[in-house]
Amino acid sequence: MRKKINLKKLIAASLAIILTLSLALAVTVSADEEHALFINRDGILFNGDVAGMFANHSSGDDEVDVEEYLGGTIEIAGWCVTDAEIQHYGYTVDGGEFVVSDYVNTIEADYNAIRGQMSKFEDAVDAARFWVKVPIQPGEHTIEVYLQANDEFELLWTVETSGGVEPTPTVDPSATEVPTAEPTEVPATDAPTEEPATEEPTAQPETTKAPEATEKGGASENEPKDGSKKNFPWPVILIVAVVLAAVIAAVIIISKRKKK
Repeated sequence: MRKKINLKKLIAASLAIILTLSLALAVTVSADEEHALFINRDGILFNGDVAGMFANHSSGDDEVDVEEYLGGTIEIAGWCVTDAEIQHYGYTVDGGEFVVSDYVNTIEADYNAIRGQMSKFEDAVDAARFWVKVPIQPGEHTIEVYLQANDEFELLWTVETSGGVEPTPTVDPSATEVPTAEPTEVPATDAPTEEPATEEPTAQPETTKAPEATEKGGASENEPKDGSKKNFPWPVILIVAVVLAAVIAAVIIISKRKKK
């Protein structure tokens, strides 16, 4: 004798398995997205003034007034230890295009010191300094510094800049409106006093042409040409019949199982 399957328990078990797999996948994906094992943010400087860099040491979310540095550069410096090879450092301004930083650390002592930090992390694969230089623009802007590793982007630093006034578009004073020519009146011409006489055509007996049928039972000239002529809906009837047959078969099978 067959044991009856408890559908409620089966559904609950299936949902539990799906939920467990989804959570495991989410944890795996989120772990893969972050490659920075350690981030050291040295600070923010302007126009290469290294002396002022450590005075602006930050936690990675800053607001900076750049009005006195307009026309120069804001520079954001630090270094990372990662669990994947570092492809690039770079930045975006106001969420725009990612700009790759071309900085190369040529200071051997600094390079070796940063590489030496990798020994502190079991999964460390790479370590390098970033030094992102961004042209300063007047007004309010958001600079975001990113690490690119394993073809993924990870946000390292956000800097909100303000100061100065964004330039407004100017109008060329030499530009003048092109005067439009006023419409001139067309001189009136004398209307002819007499209309030329025309002979009236003699009336012809009206004849009607019988509509000619098109080939293979096509529509005649008097029938609508926009496809409004309707055919009998055989496909719809066929689909409805199949669905009804399937429902009836299901009802019969269920009723037989209940009798057993």
